[in-house]
Amino acid sequence: MLRISSPALIPLPLLAPLTMAVCALFSGSAMAGPGDVFTPYVGIVVSHDDNLFRLSGPEEALVRLGTSSLSDTYRRLNVGLAIDKQISQQRLTANLGLNRTAYNRFSQLDNDGKDLQVNLNWHLGTHVEGNIGTTYVESLTPFSNLRTTTERNVRTQKRLFADGAWRFHPSWQVRGSVTNDKLDYALTSQRVFNRDLNTEVVGVDYLSSTKSSVGIQAGHSAATYVSSINNYSQNELKGKVDWYATGKSRLQFLGGYVERKHDGAPERDYSGTNARLIATHALTGKIGLTANVYREIGSIDDLINSYSLNNGVSLEAAWEISPKTRLAAQLFNERRSYAPNAALVGQGGADREDTYRRASLIGSYAATRKWSLLLIAYRDQQSSNQTFGNYHATGLSLNSRFDF
Repeated sequence: MLRISSPALIPLPLLAPLTMAVCALFSGSAMAGPGDVFTPYVGIVVSHDDNLFRLSGPEEALVRLGTSSLSDTYRRLNVGLAIDKQISQQRLTANLGLNRTAYNRFSQLDNDGKDLQVNLNWHLGTHVEGNIGTTYVESLTPFSNLRTTTERNVRTQKRLFADGAWRFHPSWQVRGSVTNDKLDYALTSQRVFNRDLNTEVVGVDYLSSTKSSVGIQAGHSAATYVSSINNYSQNELKGKVDWYATGKSRLQFLGGYVERKHDGAPERDYSGTNARLIATHALTGKIGLTANVYREIGSIDDLINSYSLNNGVSLEAAWEISPKTRLAAQLFNERRSYAPNAALVGQGGADREDTYRRASLIGSYAATRKWSLLLIAYRDQQSSNQTFGNYHATGLSLNSRFDF
């Protein structure tokens, strides 16, 4: 299978459509009419969190921070440019964003961030289509992911992806994708966990006349770390179902067998069932419900553990109060069982288990066609069998954005 190992190795047949689309965008659309291509925007986010570093309590805060106070308020200024251009059958979308975050108390965390997203949805005739693109995100590592330090730790996430599907029969299609993900940490103590992950997937689907589909897919992943003992390869075989049960209900399932092998530490190998089920139902034309149940192996940002086996469930209820106003409530519960990092076996964490819960309320309001507001209130809680693994946090965030 084709593998993308670095930007310089993107196959020319995949890169050419994106290059031509970008050239067409800037050569033929610089004088486009309002709403045709470019949307510059500016936004500001003001947030308050009463346990910013996700510490167990004032006692741990006194040791780590020199103060028993856990809270902080921070502001983020966002500026960017959104691009949306139709070029014949192709559609190019992009977001180019910059941000600056400043903290009231813990000013050592102040940072500049970047957010780049580019995607070309391409078509060849009426039976072959796909996507090619990239994302680049530079931001502060969330302390809910990395609780071993309270230092500023900026991480950079890069992704290159390409996928395609060929509908060779009215009821059948084949599809495939290649992805390269890179994760880099700025903090010296974390760089040992920088990783480069390549993933390839191929599948075949049966498509019904009612939009439902059923299929099977095979995937292969290979991860390379700075410390080679943590390298792993993963193979999986999964079934895929997308069923429109009624006009108001939909079920999506992806699950099957997954096997992960670590190059230098077979005691860290994993094999078993991974699966995710998503159910959506429209109670009315304005009220919708979504339920998500899953069991998956995942990578984590942690000095002690190399991965976690996650069993979780989430529920969401959304209400379109008016064309301008939306309200959503979300509940999330996840149990994480960890496997110690191969390089640190014997240093603790072998039997670590956490249960993470989150409740949030999200309200959005489109004040005008160009100005929107988003308000998020949340409550996070984690219980753990490890020392200082328990915490709870409450926060509030207001986001205001204006599109020019």
